[in-house]
Amino acid sequence: SPNAFIGTTNFCLQEVDDLAFWLFQYAFSAASATIVAGTLAERCQMVAYLGYSMLLTGFMYPVVAHAIWSPHGFLSATHSSPLFGVGVVDFAGSGVVHMTGGCTAFFATSILGPRRGRFHDDSGRKLDKPKDMPGHSMALQMLGTWCL
Repeated sequence: SPNAFIGTTNFCLQEVDDLAFWLFQYAFSAASATIVAGTLAERCQMVAYLGYSMLLTGFMYPVVAHAIWSPHGFLSATHSSPLFGVGVVDFAGSGVVHMTGGCTAFFATSILGPRRGRFHDDSGRKLDKPKDMPGHSMALQMLGTWCL
């Protein structure tokens, strides 16, 4: 029977009939992880990045996606008893992706704090004025903007 909190089928591609839909969801979960990556730039090590990416895309994103998009999800507007009598309607997926990535980024930056060396010196004393962090390559900035 369906669960309102998390799905009970199709784990690790078991009994998945529509691989295109799975790839679509995979891309959305990866997008939520890249939101966090941009926020944590220069604040965590690669192992931590890989760890939170696996946790976010493998466990957290599927729970949120199920809760909002599944007709059995407890946040879904199509649930038999929707949240606050209305539920959540997410037309293009941006709510699920940005809420998952944004909330994760918020909590991660709350834990990690500001970038080292910008607001405090090496011994931890607060600087009177933050150090400037000029852009490194205008060409790469334009390429990144163009790709977005």
